Amino acid sequence: MDYAKLPRPFQGALHVTPDQFTLEATRLIVHADKVSFEFSGADGNNGPFDVSGSAQKTGNGTFLAQSVEPKYKTSIACPIGTIEFLVVDIKEDEAGEVEYDQCRVEGVWREPTEQWAFSGTLRAFIPVR
Repeated sequence: MDYAKLPRPFQGALHVTPDQFTLEATRLIVHADKVSFEFSGADGNNGPFDVSGSAQKTGNGTFLAQSVEPKYKTSIACPIGTIEFLVVDIKEDEAGEVEYDQCRVEGVWREPTEQWAFSGTLRAFIPVR
């Protein structure tokens, strides 16, 4: 990864396994030493939610966010967990067009009694002006 080109923002849909809720990376910013994220989603039990945080780089090369607490829009249920990014791989566009860059992410969202794998190929975040 070319750290001189960081931070880099991305966005896009994430696939969750097991398929118990939807998850969208509304913003994921890759830094040299952390990954900042804003996710939105919805589950069948508690409805729509937002979650955000900053995952710090660990000694084994992953990025870990602790004490992650989703904010539900229609429920007070807010289990606290961790989000760990196992893979954060930026693929630059061959023609050098930044708006076509992609970021492959894979990770795990853990709560006290459950965990879910997530993955997706995100597109470059281009602000609307």
